[in-house]
Amino acid sequence: MNLLIARSNFHSYSETFIDEQIKQLAPSEVLYEGWLPSRTYSGKSTYPFPLSLLIVRGTLRNLFPVFFKKIYQHFLIKFLRTNQIDAFLANYGPLGANIYEACIAANIPYSIVFLGFDANEKKTLTQYHAAYKDMLPRAQAVIVVAQSMRENLEAIAGPLNNLHFIPCGVDTAKFKPAGSKSDAFTFISVARFAEKKGPIHSLRAFTKVFQQIPNARLLMVGDGPMWEEAKAYVADNQLENHVFFLGAKSQDEYLPLLQSAHVFIQHSIITAAGDSEGTPVAILEAAACGLPTVSTRHAGIPDAVIEQETGILTDEHDIDAMAEACIYFAQNPSEALNMGAAARKHVSEKYDVVKLSQKIKSILK
Repeated sequence: MNLLIARSNFHSYSETFIDEQIKQLAPSEVLYEGWLPSRTYSGKSTYPFPLSLLIVRGTLRNLFPVFFKKIYQHFLIKFLRTNQIDAFLANYGPLGANIYEACIAANIPYSIVFLGFDANEKKTLTQYHAAYKDMLPRAQAVIVVAQSMRENLEAIAGPLNNLHFIPCGVDTAKFKPAGSKSDAFTFISVARFAEKKGPIHSLRAFTKVFQQIPNARLLMVGDGPMWEEAKAYVADNQLENHVFFLGAKSQDEYLPLLQSAHVFIQHSIITAAGDSEGTPVAILEAAACGLPTVSTRHAGIPDAVIEQETGILTDEHDIDAMAEACIYFAQNPSEALNMGAAARKHVSEKYDVVKLSQKIKSILK
């Protein structure tokens, strides 16, 4: 199989699941550079000079968007044929909407992976409604990482017999329990500081935890648009010695932090714009490291976290319930260890990235 994978960015610290997908599927080429991907990891461009220059394409796209889309389709078709691509996998619905016509013209089967906002956010669903309606039934495979995405996509395109639920996975050989736990009872989150991740909700819950568990601490890995708001909240509530903002880190950097923590927390919510999670990979990574999770009944989280067995889930926006769950673990550390062991077993059986990648390979073939 001569597989081409497309993604929007060359690399993003919050898209480790796409990096892992590329590693496991070993495509012939990877295209990236926005929703109209045109540059490969190996340095090639789908365009000849001078269109290979970003400034030239940007000018054309801004001045003549309809004409530019035709130019893009022409050179993408040529690239697919020249490189004898026989399978195309696009990450995110909007990217799929921009490549599927070229795939049809080149007689190449295409598949799309929906990862979160692209199947949930109201603005995105409205903007790409016509393209989704045409694209989805004709795809070789429509892959969703959470069962909750099916309803929105089928509301647009009708019943999809080509839709497959394959969640994001975790490298359970890399993410595993190791070393000793911190002396202070430690909660950890690994997420962008974005609205759907609920960082302020997590902080509000931790404030209540700290009132009963004075030696508790919270490590927050990540950055994003709500980072300054989160730091201001911590300062206003005098939590600077108990909440630690560690910034964006690579997997290798935050892995030992997961291994030394006691509980993973993330208060995921549906935003006012309708955006929501798929299956948060950080929850899977934490579980693989033997941590129980405190989170919400949101998107793919109830599939990844078995309530009262591998963690505790609350309703979205229920700060008191999240605080109570965190306090329970802090007061019952042996139960945190037991649920963490169950979490490790669960993700090893259901979310191992090698097993899930084999499912994708079988569909693409």
